[in-house]
Amino acid sequence: MSMSERHTDSVATVTIIGVALASIVSAGVVLVAQSAKRDFDVVARKYSFTVSGNSASEIHVTQNDLVHVSFSTEDIPHSFTIEDLANSHYRIMRRAEPGKPVSFDFRADTPGRFRFYCSLTIDEKCKDMQGTLIVDGK
Repeated sequence: MSMSERHTDSVATVTIIGVALASIVSAGVVLVAQSAKRDFDVVARKYSFTVSGNSASEIHVTQNDLVHVSFSTEDIPHSFTIEDLANSHYRIMRRAEPGKPVSFDFRADTPGRFRFYCSLTIDEKCKDMQGTLIVDGK
């Protein structure tokens, strides 16, 4: 094999590797684009939740989104709880006190509607606090 033929083979090999790497990288970008990071401020007060300023108490995301929740309370200690009832898949239990917010992340990998609520018994009205995590399928 001549020097020219070896150079041509090397260039072809490098080109093939480059195209393969570009395909892998672009596929990774597509996967990243399909799942987003979603931030929500959840505030508990006077026996209700507000989600990012909305009194509807809904966290609405798409399947595979990374969900970041900043949870705080303005009056008494409260919790943000999603229990694994009826195989809901999510099991989240976080407690916040006035002036002591908590933050947590989870992957919204299972579509459906999931109730979140305050599980504390400091005040009888806490049991009435609830909202909904809505995870739309892809």
